[in-house]
Amino acid sequence: MFKIKLIRIFLWLLLWSIPFQVFGQQKPIVSQYMFNGLVLNPAYAGVHNHMNATAVYRDQWVNLEGAPTTKTITAHSNLKGKNIGLGMIVSNDRIGVHSDNSMYAVYSYKIKTSVGTLSMGLQGGFNYLSSNYSLLELKDEADPLLSSAIGSMKLNFGTGIYFSTPTSYIGLSVPYIVKNRNINNLDIGNSIEDSRYYYLTAGKVLDLTNRIKIKPSALLRIEEGMPIAGDINVNLYLDDVINIGASWRSGDSFVSLFELKLNDYFRFGYAYDWIISDLSQFSNGSHEFMINYRLNLFAPRKHKMCPGPFYF
Repeated sequence: MFKIKLIRIFLWLLLWSIPFQVFGQQKPIVSQYMFNGLVLNPAYAGVHNHMNATAVYRDQWVNLEGAPTTKTITAHSNLKGKNIGLGMIVSNDRIGVHSDNSMYAVYSYKIKTSVGTLSMGLQGGFNYLSSNYSLLELKDEADPLLSSAIGSMKLNFGTGIYFSTPTSYIGLSVPYIVKNRNINNLDIGNSIEDSRYYYLTAGKVLDLTNRIKIKPSALLRIEEGMPIAGDINVNLYLDDVINIGASWRSGDSFVSLFELKLNDYFRFGYAYDWIISDLSQFSNGSHEFMINYRLNLFAPRKHKMCPGPFYF
């Protein structure tokens, strides 16, 4: 009975978030989300029975002055002997003189079935938005509206569901449900709201040979006030040590992906976005670096190395 009530609560939250108004501005996009599911879906927390921590640095639109940079740290783990996962997401997004610092706590509950595991997640936290106008090169340096730094804190929460087997997954999430209104001292934000957006992800691991596996996957992004967008990805795993992949991002770029297993604890990832839009006239592309650490917290000391392999 408890499980049925819990499912109803998560489904109600997802339905409640269906849009009724449209105001749009886009959240940052990362390319290596298929190795770091928590950035898309809180239900991913604790999906595997180990602690998983990931740091990502993204330098977007290289050579373009004031272009976005994104720094993200995620960490999550299951609780020993319980169907519960806990996690956290900390990030900094910067574009020009504007910065968005956020911190979110994540909770998930897992229901194991005969065919796979259903996980339902919640996340809650805040974004601190700031603008340092004093960094601008002004014609009128005496302008009081453009000579100081301002900031404001916005609370938000999100939800998601995630179903997985050892070789496949599908998930639906709404990471940020509250449509906060942005107001600043220039009085130009009174009609601007954060857009709500949705992620639908799915993937499948297939054996090509005893040493080679292939994983096709896809991401559908639905953002209010914006055209529907998506990614199609293919990853090739060689001896579970090297991962080579490619992505096509609709109307924006092709992405080259590379992941290397350094040892039983660490993995390194790199992605380069090849721009195919008109922005290619001003920038060659985007760099993204990732380091991942995995540890079996509840195993004896000599067996702390992460069990695996894991493909998502």
